[in-house]
Amino acid sequence: MSDIFQEIDEDLRRERLMGIWRRYGTAIVALGIGLVVGVGAFIGWRNYSESKLNDNAHALAAAAQLIGEGKHAEAAKAFADLGADAGGAYGDIALLDAAAATYDAGDAAAAVALYDRVAAGSADPSLAALARVLAVQVLLDTAPVADLDARLDAVGAQPGFVPAVRELRAYVRLKAGATDDARRLLAEVVDDAAAPGRVKGRAKEVLDALGGRLPAAPVTPPSDQPSESEGQRP
Repeated sequence: MSDIFQEIDEDLRRERLMGIWRRYGTAIVALGIGLVVGVGAFIGWRNYSESKLNDNAHALAAAAQLIGEGKHAEAAKAFADLGADAGGAYGDIALLDAAAATYDAGDAAAAVALYDRVAAGSADPSLAALARVLAVQVLLDTAPVADLDARLDAVGAQPGFVPAVRELRAYVRLKAGATDDARRLLAEVVDDAAAPGRVKGRAKEVLDALGGRLPAAPVTPPSDQPSESEGQRP
């Protein structure tokens, strides 16, 4: 009977977790993205003539306006066209925007293809890492655990992404049924001094929904009894 109640409790915790996930949505990997995109944008902007910059700025603003109007499919095409025309880091950023708009338009597979394109082709390691993390976010509910793990492994310890990777890996472990591993990873995010406050807060909320931190391993006190070899000494 106790096993039945434990199973019900786990289901309730999982349901609460999914409610948290749906509420946060795309903010789940917001860690450091503004800084990464800002740096990448600066690199891209620096490599263009002033006239080309103006053209790209107008194209970017026009595509963003389409998103504001709810025209996600049109915005995705505009961003993709800009990405193909601009090239470099600026083009990569436009493709990331195209992927996000494509996902909002309802085509997750095409969005992942764009993220994979940036991950494979970007000369900027931060933008490649960002693309991989965002692809995992899109695929979290549908892709096999092995695929998700491989994508997160490819990010490695890229500066600025360690807490985000650890958080996503916790959700992958949860998907695999390894709840204790998920709790351990989330606790590491909460304890990470480099993780932003909102990331820690989110990790703590999910951790609490899963039952909190794992109990500390019991410490075995040293024995006062002599060992067998010591007892045999004359």
